[in-house]
Amino acid sequence: MRLITTILFIAMFILNSCGQELNLKEQALEEFKKEHYNEAIHLLEQAVKETPNDAEIYYYLGWFNHYRAYDSRPLSGYDFSYSERIFQYLDKALQLNPNYGDAKYFYGAECSGNAFIAMQNYDAGKLKYYYKLANDKGAYPDWLKEFGRNFLNSCNENAILFTGGNADFDVCSYLQLHENLRTDITLIPIGNIDRPWYVQFLKNGLKGSVRNIEIKLTDKQILDIHPFKWDTTTVSIQVSQTDKKQFKLPDNYQLQWELSPDLFSERMHSKIESENAKKRTYLSPQRAILLQIIENNFSQRPIYFSNFCSTVFYGGLNKYFQNCGLVSQLIPISTKEKEFAFNYDKLENLLRVENIKDFKTLVNNDIPRISGMIVSGYYAALLNLLGSKDKSECVLLKELFERHLKIGYDKEYENEIQNEFEK
Repeated sequence: MRLITTILFIAMFILNSCGQELNLKEQALEEFKKEHYNEAIHLLEQAVKETPNDAEIYYYLGWFNHYRAYDSRPLSGYDFSYSERIFQYLDKALQLNPNYGDAKYFYGAECSGNAFIAMQNYDAGKLKYYYKLANDKGAYPDWLKEFGRNFLNSCNENAILFTGGNADFDVCSYLQLHENLRTDITLIPIGNIDRPWYVQFLKNGLKGSVRNIEIKLTDKQILDIHPFKWDTTTVSIQVSQTDKKQFKLPDNYQLQWELSPDLFSERMHSKIESENAKKRTYLSPQRAILLQIIENNFSQRPIYFSNFCSTVFYGGLNKYFQNCGLVSQLIPISTKEKEFAFNYDKLENLLRVENIKDFKTLVNNDIPRISGMIVSGYYAALLNLLGSKDKSECVLLKELFERHLKIGYDKEYENEIQNEFEK
């Protein structure tokens, strides 16, 4: 009986193990999580031979190859044929599933990668071509283009606008290049300013396509961008006469930015003999160039930041951010005081009915990688505006929410907003 029981137990264990074995697609996802990109792609190439009509496999092939080319270390041998293969994978995913929102997103991201190569080559024609291609493939549905218009129109004239990434930068680039919308604004994806070629591109601009910004560095200094030795230091930033007048500031007033290092080393270091050795800290190229741009432009042009950026990029500068809904404006005084924390006129304008008429179309044309973020941006603006209203005005906002913004996409968040209205 013991022998029979043991044999049955082993047999059941083997059957359970076989039943739990990962298929090729699942194995590929596990390898991708471990950052084994070549192995993940190889498994997907095997998987697509077994199930050639699985749109998800083609989507993952497009995504993983895109990631290997742009988000991992430099890909040896990269050329346009590699990008063409990514487009083919995503085209096949969309052929099998025309409503595959995330495949559309990565089609747009691949177009954006090629658009940046066009910027590197100062090729305005190809720059425009790739953003049009992304739009034609559905990467910028109506609700996203509406968001882009609201995003750009939240900024004052001649602004510099730091964006978070593909979600906000790409659609706004399309609108500037193909709808001639707010071409007075210079868009800058904040994560890209650690690249010397891009800093040089921003300094030069591209006639008819990208407005340049002031960067008071020589070309040699730009090409030599690297981590700079740095301890927490307060930097004084010049303020425009317009801002001094608006905020009733003295003539000699300057914005005081306490800028902390963001790279750290185990290397012990002392600058002079009398100083105790401590771990060396650095200013990253990204943060050093952000400082340079703010220093050279704040007194000349209004500066805004996307509300969809990670705060780690700011180095404490966000204590001077005034919330305008989808973006925040850099102003010369701290916004801890409620009086300056929000620009309620901008919030009001954002939530006008004519500016959110396409919002409902998000449900049937979803791009899961970014839809929730965009929805939360509008909802956060609504809640911030709600805090400034009296009871009768809250009733009008509640009606606007229920008729135009409550679309069933994020029911938990919608219930929270409903509860706030009831309060």
